[in-house]
Amino acid sequence: MRRMFAAAAMALALSAAVASAAPLEAYGRLPAIESVEISPDGSAIALIATVNDQRHIIVRTLAGQVAASATIGFNKVRAVKWADSEHVLIEVSTTAAIEDTTYVSEQFQVVSLNIRTGEYKQLPSKALDTVLNIVAGRLQPGFDGKEAVLYTPLYVTDKGNMQHKSAHKDLFKIDLDSGIARRVQMGDDETYDYLAKADGTVLAKAGYREDERADKATWTMSLRKGQSWQPVFTTTTAVETPDLWGVTPDGQSIIIDTWDGTAKLWRPTPVSLTDGKLGEFIGPPVSQGGVVGDDGVVLGFTRFKGDSYEYEFLEPRLKALWPAYRSAFKGQQVSLASWTPDFRKLVLYVSGAATPGAYYIADTTTKRVDPLGSPYPKVTAADVGPVRMIQYKAADGLDIEGVLTLPPGRAEKGLPLVVLPHGGPRAKDDAVFDWWAQAIASRGYAVLQPNFRGSTGYGTEFKEAGYGEWGAKMQTDLSDGVAYLAKAGIVDTKRVCIFGHSYGGYAALAGVTLQKGVYRCAVSSAGVSDLAKMMSDDIIRSGERNARVRDEKRLFGVDSASDPKLDQRSPAAQAAKADAPILLIHGKDDTTVPFSHSQKMANALKSAGKPYEFVVLDGEDHWLSKGQTRLQMLTAGITFIEKNNPPD
Repeated sequence: MRRMFAAAAMALALSAAVASAAPLEAYGRLPAIESVEISPDGSAIALIATVNDQRHIIVRTLAGQVAASATIGFNKVRAVKWADSEHVLIEVSTTAAIEDTTYVSEQFQVVSLNIRTGEYKQLPSKALDTVLNIVAGRLQPGFDGKEAVLYTPLYVTDKGNMQHKSAHKDLFKIDLDSGIARRVQMGDDETYDYLAKADGTVLAKAGYREDERADKATWTMSLRKGQSWQPVFTTTTAVETPDLWGVTPDGQSIIIDTWDGTAKLWRPTPVSLTDGKLGEFIGPPVSQGGVVGDDGVVLGFTRFKGDSYEYEFLEPRLKALWPAYRSAFKGQQVSLASWTPDFRKLVLYVSGAATPGAYYIADTTTKRVDPLGSPYPKVTAADVGPVRMIQYKAADGLDIEGVLTLPPGRAEKGLPLVVLPHGGPRAKDDAVFDWWAQAIASRGYAVLQPNFRGSTGYGTEFKEAGYGEWGAKMQTDLSDGVAYLAKAGIVDTKRVCIFGHSYGGYAALAGVTLQKGVYRCAVSSAGVSDLAKMMSDDIIRSGERNARVRDEKRLFGVDSASDPKLDQRSPAAQAAKADAPILLIHGKDDTTVPFSHSQKMANALKSAGKPYEFVVLDGEDHWLSKGQTRLQMLTAGITFIEKNNPPD
């Protein structure tokens, strides 16, 4: 009797702990603030704020006074940046097709907000050429004399459509108040990126050309020399291409990627603007990310060290300043979000395993650091579950790393588990605050986010270990992580579900169709269900000789869209083998993984008499861009897991 009473008391305590957790809305709504940017003169902050699912652009002084605002409503606002101290650029997108030109996809546009007059203008509003009203590359604020302008590539259509190479990407100069665009540099159907100085002087361009006779492509970086182009670096590759990072802080070189055959990875390399000669690799032979200013200047690089990423700055002032700010937030990840050109003021984003994250403004002259706000203000430190990296071996001996998030206040023993594989699959999860993982953990579950083979950040050999393993070892890497946690006594193997989005949604479906007896339920958000259709659709859109299709062939381990292996690894074709209930969630406006994938999976499950539910997200795209439908996805997924795999 005493044992029964103790068990009942413990269950009641755990139930109360879960009940007192922050509501799912605190995690699942769009961030309260994001894209926090400081003005070039250091006097004001621009940011995106979300209130009741409405998107607002707020510009306020450092003293807290609102200088300007714009209500964007339900449009998808992606980012803000300053063009000069009077103009804020607002990047938005919409899901649409351009008649006789493009397929339905996410089209990006930019708006200029004049904070002095409060007026905003779509860019471009007018041009002398037939210009598509979508931005097609990097946004580089600059000047035309004393007037602030925007330099950006735009598509120019001559006839027909972009699929038939009748368009070219040209570099334009756009007036921020009139919206009038004037061409600075004409391109061609191979050019996809330009690099220019703040005064509009064109420095370099990058081009990509498919070979019509062989299954390969050529990437070329050219420097502008007078009235002509000088190709200075060319590489022929089937899938991967280098990056045109930007210009060095001293303005003497362009930084691009070149291949290091010994380390087997692309590494940043300077190219002299004077003679076009390549210099030595920058940084150690590891995967690196760039810190590039809006002006195209490469300030430094980031790379992972242990559980976090660190900066290695090329810019001498930042190199000297950064250690003090890094050490001020020990045990947390400190990111450089924005800065003034003189680096007197910095915007920092600080996150970690025990905090929902927050923005700070740092004055490098006075050494003062002040909080600006948190993207998740309703999530307290007590609501954040412990997060750490774990390492385990896959069945074939490959070392796998993953992120383990534990439920707040619960002992690390015999826990129910939710496996949360990332999308991509070219991506990586890290030990920082993850709204999705934390929301699940807040309901009493341990959460495992495995960085399975094929994930980024672990080098070329690890990526290549995923070739041919989509639905095979990429899948068992997940269940090997479950077995590792069970052996350590952390989780109960009889109480495991899988929940994923995009590729992670595919992995969720595969976990209960291609595998047996691992998961009690599966939740697929925007998941791929039919590999042959995925590849066929991409071939119809872009032809068989393109980088995306090549990558799919390598990941799937096939030579064509008719290979029978695709059905063997497609959950829709294997629906009759499903051994657990499935929840399908999908946005109607998804152009990355079309809604039809979940429709086909639902039909296959229905025909096979297998239990499933289907939640449709009206007006939602692939990136869960709307707060209401993002919360709908999260709530539906967790409710389904709680029903089929109760936390207590």
